Amino acid sequence: MDKEKLFSKFLKKMEDCEGCTMRNYGEPVFSGNVLQEIMIIGYEPESHNFSIDSRLVAKTASLLSLYETEVKYGAYITYLYRCSLIIHGELTSEAKRRCRCYLEEETDIIKPKYVIVYDKRVISELFENPSSILNAKDYPVEAKLFGRTVKVYYIQ
Repeated sequence: MDKEKLFSKFLKKMEDCEGCTMRNYGEPVFSGNVLQEIMIIGYEPESHNFSIDSRLVAKTASLLSLYETEVKYGAYITYLYRCSLIIHGELTSEAKRRCRCYLEEETDIIKPKYVIVYDKRVISELFENPSSILNAKDYPVEAKLFGRTVKVYYIQ
């Protein structure tokens, strides 16, 4: 099955986040080009206002030393935690578990080569050796994300 079909099935599953109690308000947030190999992961929707715009694409192209034509279609943007914590308050351990499962499924669909992270909490919660990424002198840093080797850029 191709990425677009897998993603369509994933979207159906995300319609109600499989009954998660944290979904009383708002919608889960994730967007972008599922065919791109660049994945941007934020902590939760209110932590950064990511949008796929020309500035983000230009910064990504510059960081990755890729030609503009390779990133002109944008990146896939998602979050470790789907619902706004401002609205929902502290996430339950069950909600955190579910969100992590969804992110793992997204990663399996997108199969990113590059992961861009703006929030050190994401690195601390997703990667085995967060200090190697957070304290790196040069980027990208190779790291495992759900068993997949990716090149990680941490942008402060």
